[in-house]
Amino acid sequence: MMAVLFLIASFLVGAVLILTLKPAWENRLHFFLCDKHTFNPGFLFFPASYLIGTLVLSWITYILAVAFQSTEKPLLFSNLASFLLTIAFVAFAVLMNRLKIIGWLNEVKKHGSPTRFSSSEWLVLIGSAVFCSIFIFRSLYMDGELLHAGFSAFSDFGAHLPVVRSFSYGNNFPALYPHFPDGAMRYHFMFYFMAGNLEYLGFNLSWALNLPSILSLVSFSMLLYGLAVGITKKPLAGLFTCLLFAFRSSFAFFTYSKDFSSLNSFMKGIANNLNADGSSREHIGNTVNESWGLWTQKVYMNQRHLAFAFGLFILVLFLVLPLFIETIERLKTSMKANANTSDTLKKYFKNLFFVRDAWLPRSFLPCVLAGLILGLMAFWNGAVVIAGISVLFIMAILSCHKLEYLITAILTFLLSVLQSRIFIGSGTGAVSIKYEPGFLAQSDKLTDILAYYVELLGILPFVVLAVFLVFIPGKKKWLSYSAAILFTLLLVRFIPSIGLVPVILITSLCALLFLFIIRSQKHPLQPSSPWLIPVFLGPILLASTLQLTPDITVNHKYIILAVALLNIPVSDLLTALFQSNKKTTRLISLGLIMFLICTGIVDLITLYNLDKNSVIYNQQDPVQLWVHNETNPDDIFLTHYMTHYGAPMSIMLAGRSVYSGYPYFTVTAGYDVAHRENIMKTIYGIGYPDELRTQAIAEGIDYIVIEDQNRSAGEYTLNEAVFYNTFPVAYEDTERNIVIFRVQ
Repeated sequence: MMAVLFLIASFLVGAVLILTLKPAWENRLHFFLCDKHTFNPGFLFFPASYLIGTLVLSWITYILAVAFQSTEKPLLFSNLASFLLTIAFVAFAVLMNRLKIIGWLNEVKKHGSPTRFSSSEWLVLIGSAVFCSIFIFRSLYMDGELLHAGFSAFSDFGAHLPVVRSFSYGNNFPALYPHFPDGAMRYHFMFYFMAGNLEYLGFNLSWALNLPSILSLVSFSMLLYGLAVGITKKPLAGLFTCLLFAFRSSFAFFTYSKDFSSLNSFMKGIANNLNADGSSREHIGNTVNESWGLWTQKVYMNQRHLAFAFGLFILVLFLVLPLFIETIERLKTSMKANANTSDTLKKYFKNLFFVRDAWLPRSFLPCVLAGLILGLMAFWNGAVVIAGISVLFIMAILSCHKLEYLITAILTFLLSVLQSRIFIGSGTGAVSIKYEPGFLAQSDKLTDILAYYVELLGILPFVVLAVFLVFIPGKKKWLSYSAAILFTLLLVRFIPSIGLVPVILITSLCALLFLFIIRSQKHPLQPSSPWLIPVFLGPILLASTLQLTPDITVNHKYIILAVALLNIPVSDLLTALFQSNKKTTRLISLGLIMFLICTGIVDLITLYNLDKNSVIYNQQDPVQLWVHNETNPDDIFLTHYMTHYGAPMSIMLAGRSVYSGYPYFTVTAGYDVAHRENIMKTIYGIGYPDELRTQAIAEGIDYIVIEDQNRSAGEYTLNEAVFYNTFPVAYEDTERNIVIFRVQ
C-alpha cells in the first residue's frame, strides 16, 4: 500500500539525514551516553528517524503539491516526485557510504545486531504502543462505512477532520482553513496534511489519522525516557518519568472524592462517570475549564499533532542541553575545590557573562539543526515552538556559549515568520502578545495564582521543592529545616478543601519526605536536577504572564510540556528514595507516587467511559457523496455555524469549505469572524431576490444550504421562500429536509 510506503520513506529520509549529520550531533549525544547505565542509542534512533523524516518529507510533499496545484491531481504528482527524491537520496547515501555499510553488515553477521534494548526500554516501547493504540482507536475508528468519533474527541475532530479531508478529497493547495476560506491558513495544519496525504495514498480516514498519532506518542515516550535516563543516569527514573507523564498529578482526585458519603458510592461514581449527586460528568477537577479534559490523556486523543511536536522538541533538547549541564557540572567542581560558596558563585556569574566561552559557540551545526527543527515545526504545532523557546531562553541565561542559543532562536524566528508570511500574509501574524497575568486563575494576585497551580498540580510542586533540599549543604541544617517548615506551611496554606483526613495524610507524607531528605547523609541525585527546575518552569511562567492567542486556554499546552519535563528531576528524587536501603524511605517513595498518579488513573477510567459512545458520520451519506462528486474542490458553502452535525459536516467531510464555520474554531485560530457572522444572518434573513443574489455573489459563496438547523435558528428569521425564487435547487434530501441552492 502506498500509504505504508510513505511512512517507510519518511523513516528512511530521517535515518539517512541523522546518519549523514552524525558528526554534528555525535559530540552532544556522547554526554547522555557516557555512562554505561544509560540507554541504547538505537532507542533514540528509531523515533528520531520517524519524527525528522516525517517532518522533512511531509514539507517536501506539500511544497510539491502547491507546485502542481494547477493539475487535476496535485497530490498524485507530488507523491510521485517525493518517492523519486527519496529513492535518489537514499541511493546516493548508500553509494557514498557503501564501504561502511558493508563493514557494518559483516559485524552484524558475526556478532548479531548491536541494537539490543534493555528490559526497561522494551517496557516503554511495548507499554506505550499498547496503551496508545487502545485509546487512540477507541476515539476514532471505522466500522464499514461508518466513521465513529468518540465523545472524548469528536468536538476537536470537528476542526481537524475537515482539514484532513480538504487535502485527501479536496484540492487545498495552497492551504486555507476549511472553516473560514479567506485565502489564509492561520491554523497549524501540517500534521493533518500528512494524515490527509496518507488517506489519499490508501489508508481509510481512521488509520490515516491514528497510525501517525500512535507513532508520535510512542516516539515521544521513547525520547522522554531517553532524556530522563540520559540526565539522571537511572533507568528507573526514565520509567517514573513516563509514568508521571501518563498519569498527571493533581488534587482533582481529592476535591472530587470529598463529596461522596461512602466508598461504594465513590467507586460507582468513578466507574460510571458520575458526580456524588448521581449526575453525569466528564473529567474531574474544579479549576476553570478542567471539565474539558485540558490536563488529561484526552489531550492526546483530540490534539493529535501535540505529541509529534513534543517529540521533536525533545530532540532539540538533546542538541542543546549538554551545554547547560556541563556549565552546571563545572560549577559543582569549582564548589568542591573552593569552600567559600560566595566566591564560587561570583566566579560562576563571571564565567556566564564576562569571558569568551560565555558567548562564543562551541559548535555551529548543533544549534543550526536545533533551529531548523524548531522553525519547521511552526505549522505543525506553534504552541510547542513558543514553549520551547521559553525553555531555551532561561537555559541560555544560565549557560555558557550563549550565541548557540541565539542562533537557534534566530533560525526559529526566521523560519516561523517565513511560514506566517506564506500562509497568513504580510502585515499579519499567527501570534499577538498581550500581558495577561494569572492564566486560568483569573486573578493577578500571587496568592490566587499559587492556589490555582497547587490545586491543579497536586503535590508535584512540593516534590519539586524537595529536590532543592537535597542540595543544601549538610553543615547548614538550620537552613534545611527552615526551608522544610516553609514548604510545609505553603502546602497547608494553599491546599484546596479536600477534607481533614486527606489533608493530614498529604501534609504528613510531604513533611516526612522533607525530614528524611534532611536527616539522610546522601541522596544520589544528579547535580543538574535543581538547576533544571527553573529551566523547565519557563513554559509555566510564559503561560502565567502572556496571552499569545485569542483564547488564553491554549496556554495549557505550555504547562503540559513544562510538567512533562519537571517530572525528570522529580523522578530523579523518587528513584533515589526508592533505591534506598531503608524500607521507610521506599514506602515514602511509593506513597508519593500513588498520590502523584491517583488523579491520572481516574482520568484514564473517565476517558475509557467517554469513548463507549461516539458520534457517527456515514461516509455514504447522500449529501457528502453529492458534494464530493458534483461540486468543485474550491466551492464555498454557506451553512449554519454549528458544523459538527448535519449537512455542514457532510460538506466538509467531502473536502469542501464552509463560508463561516464553528466560531470557537475560527476565533481561536485568529480569524475575524464578526463580518461573516453578520453576512450569514443577513443572507438567511433577507427578503428580496436581487439583494440576496448580490450579497451571495459578492461574498464568493457558491452554494447555500438550508436545513432544520437554519429553520430553528434563533439568530435570524429564515425567509426560505425567497431562496426558491432566486436560485435553482442543486440538491434536495426530502427525508432530512435539506436543500442546497446553487448561487448564480
